[in-house]
Amino acid sequence: MKTTDVLIIGSGIAGATAALKLAQNPQGRIILITREPDPHESNSRYAQGGIIGRGLDDSADLLVADILAAGAGASLPKAARILAEEGPGLLQEVLVGTAGITFDRDKGGDIEFGQEGAHSRRRILHVGDGTGRAIMQGLIAALQKYPNVALLTEATAVDLITYPHHSRDPLAAYEPIACHGAYVFDRKGKAIHRTLAAVTILATGGIGRIYRNTTNPPGARGDGLAMASRAGARILNAEYVQFHPTALSVPGAEGFLISEALRGEAGVLLTPEGRPFMEKYSPEWKDLAPRDVVARAIHTEMEAHDYSYVLLDIASHLFRVQARRH
Repeated sequence: MKTTDVLIIGSGIAGATAALKLAQNPQGRIILITREPDPHESNSRYAQGGIIGRGLDDSADLLVADILAAGAGASLPKAARILAEEGPGLLQEVLVGTAGITFDRDKGGDIEFGQEGAHSRRRILHVGDGTGRAIMQGLIAALQKYPNVALLTEATAVDLITYPHHSRDPLAAYEPIACHGAYVFDRKGKAIHRTLAAVTILATGGIGRIYRNTTNPPGARGDGLAMASRAGARILNAEYVQFHPTALSVPGAEGFLISEALRGEAGVLLTPEGRPFMEKYSPEWKDLAPRDVVARAIHTEMEAHDYSYVLLDIASHLFRVQARRH
């Protein structure tokens, strides 16, 4: 049995940043677990395009408006406001200041902001096309400097330890629910151990991998949501599952993700005959429409015309870039 002040389940950007902020209190002990042998391995690692910052002609109000428009009425305005106002400062403090992430800059040394779908401004910070990988390397390296953080690999959370669900007293079922840690399977030792904690944080990622077609890695299978549901947590908006709209179509193999930054930099979606189609589904945004709009448009085109794929044309954009350079 292990005891700790905080147990964090999941070592992606959410779990790692939570651990990093909490680790700055030397009195607190933190256990961060991941079922992977490599702590860098998570859904976060595969993020290509970048992370939202605040662009040169940008504001919190503009970002809030973009978030709410893309959310189609399902986004909580209060949460969008917190993200827009506090997010850029925390990004600078945690990722740049503490984790030492060096985002791309232009030839003049200024931050190079990218454009992505559903954003009205260029506000995406990036590290080449491997932003997630760079962030995870920086976060894990920073965590390893703190002696009050224990990073346990090949440790799979099986279930949350909750009272009264795990009480031997049948009358305890009438008491309020409280979480006291988790049962953790040590994959190397082939044994399940109790890990007791004053606070437990679930940072286990999404559920994309339960679908036949996804760009998510194998770990995104919804374990944390299932544990939370069994413990009695309120699960909201589970019917809204985000799919990355563009992936390379390879017959007989899984398609890998094509960065949304390509559409942000003027990539155009075409039918196999070479006909642009996004204006029909989003006259205002066209190929910069939110992901759900783009994904539905692609699906509709494929279903209506019996296409097995559509195309993403970046050749015209590359020609324009080369023309400007010359």
